Amino acid sequence: MATRGQFHRHIGLLWALLVALVGLPIEAQPRPTTSQNQVFLPILLGPALPPNPFGFDVRTYSRDEVVSYASAANPRWVRAGDVSWAAVEPVRGGGYRWEALAELEANIRRLRAAGVEPTLVVQQSPDWAQRVPGRLCSAMQPEYVGDFARFMGALVARYAEGPLAVNYWEIWNEPDFAPQQVKDSDGMGCWADAALPYHGGAYYGEVLKQVYPAVKAANPRAVVLAGALAYFWPDDTVSQAFLRGILASGAGNAFDMLSFHAYGEWGAGDLLINKTARIRQILSEFNLADKPLFATEIAATCGSNSEASCTPNFEQWKQHQANYAARIYAEAIALDLKGALWYTLALIKPGFQFSQLIDDEDGTLVPRPAYYAFRNSAELLQGARYVGPPVREPPPDQIDKVQVLTFRKANSTIGNGPSTLYVLWVPKLDMPNSAYRLTVAPGATAICAQSIQAEQLYRFYCSDTNGDGVIWLAINSFPKYVEVLDQ
Repeated sequence: MATRGQFHRHIGLLWALLVALVGLPIEAQPRPTTSQNQVFLPILLGPALPPNPFGFDVRTYSRDEVVSYASAANPRWVRAGDVSWAAVEPVRGGGYRWEALAELEANIRRLRAAGVEPTLVVQQSPDWAQRVPGRLCSAMQPEYVGDFARFMGALVARYAEGPLAVNYWEIWNEPDFAPQQVKDSDGMGCWADAALPYHGGAYYGEVLKQVYPAVKAANPRAVVLAGALAYFWPDDTVSQAFLRGILASGAGNAFDMLSFHAYGEWGAGDLLINKTARIRQILSEFNLADKPLFATEIAATCGSNSEASCTPNFEQWKQHQANYAARIYAEAIALDLKGALWYTLALIKPGFQFSQLIDDEDGTLVPRPAYYAFRNSAELLQGARYVGPPVREPPPDQIDKVQVLTFRKANSTIGNGPSTLYVLWVPKLDMPNSAYRLTVAPGATAICAQSIQAEQLYRFYCSDTNGDGVIWLAINSFPKYVEVLDQ
């Protein structure tokens, strides 16, 4: 343990290093130089990299400028909208009214043109099929499951290839809600029923078992996402039962990925970590520990649709949202999620409890710091592979301690071979800077990212200039990215 005098010397060295770094841009030289006249410069990017596994929710009502903002983050996919079975087949056996999907098709076309993979949600039972009469959100009656499977086969075949190709299909949105908990206009399902086995999860599994072969027959490349489970917290009794019901029905092989939603923190706990761990535990009970997971809705919300309720105030809450956006995709990679979609990209305030990354203000798009944090962190994580220990939520007595996620990159930021990327932050908000000792090879060249939440991402050398094998860093609640090049 360091003495107080040693600690003060470490702090002094830390701040001296940070002051020296302010003038060191990334340039072509292999080692940093010192000049007080230099300023930060943006790093020059090489050829375009493959899309990252992250994305957004971009619906039919989004203007073309919104798609441009999405494309700038180089996402792999976006959640492009909903297919309403009720709208397409309002009369049983009366044919499919594909014209009801005209706006959705236009959205698919423009996303495909932008090089983004669309994913779609299929939901809403027509009145002739509803298990709960008068409720679009409800499941279908058992005698109409075959009708739904035939509909899915025709739907997937229609969008199997070309400019309207769709390969990712979610079967309902948040079906683990009960009818009394939601309105049809909320856009989620209401399959949960305490009178049914596993609160209705077993029935959802039976539906999957009929839908899955119909989808694969129509398009062998199609991917079926079960869920997407709201997966309630902290009392996940119903959601656990619903998921166990899906698996107990024998539907474990009737979907390719399990989709779920995780919004921000519960107290000091990170819900993405908590829910992933709990879901994988349940999957393991059914020998499905390796079933791919996809977080189709993540975000940081202020918990209200009133700015006055965003604590401690709206402006500071937006910075907290940026903190979350700057680290959440590093966590998603570390958790081995196949994807993570932020809900949503752009809306008029309040949207969904101010979760959007861009505010639409009288027709003008105003990106928040969280948008730039998302875009820049996605760039920093491009090609990163997690190599650290299993991700665990820090216990309450550790939330003021520095958290570290460690990744490997085959190609470093400046193209000098492989590198190790560290993502560091302190979970506790409003923490003063904590001195952190990063152990590296003596004399290692390192690159730090600055202003991740700013429109312009800057990187600069923060190398081990004195060759003692240590880089001292100042870490707080806003994540810092440090890339150490292999020697």
